[in-house]
Amino acid sequence: MIPILRARNVGLALGLAAALLPVCAFGADATPPTPVAPTAAPLARWSDIKGDTYAQRSHFADGARLLLARLDGEIAPLNAKRAGMITDTKDWDFAMKEVNNCRGLLVDRIGELAQATTPEAWAHVKDEVDLAWHRAILAIDKMTSTVTS
Repeated sequence: MIPILRARNVGLALGLAAALLPVCAFGADATPPTPVAPTAAPLARWSDIKGDTYAQRSHFADGARLLLARLDGEIAPLNAKRAGMITDTKDWDFAMKEVNNCRGLLVDRIGELAQATTPEAWAHVKDEVDLAWHRAILAIDKMTSTVTS
């Protein structure tokens, strides 16, 4: 029974990743570019967008979506590893719950950017995106340093 569950979880994770990749990374109407090696992809960094102003909010939103894609890229191997685990998953699941909660918070904060119609409101939401991003990175670091070692 366990191999069936493992195969199902791996299948679900791969299916979800395949379904979301074109929409998240390239937009709903865009065609994905020719595949490239993962090391050739640009690395999204908070420092690339942290100085953006209200006038640059479109650039900031695009950069925030790249950060989310980067986070998803760090979560995917963790989910794949979990799908292969058979026993002693309690600590893993607890740590991953925090990672997924942080990801959800980042998604919510990025979604709030479009609703911020004044420079003051946008600056507040930008700060919230900053906090959510750093919280997510800390959760990933904690997950990879404690549970996966």
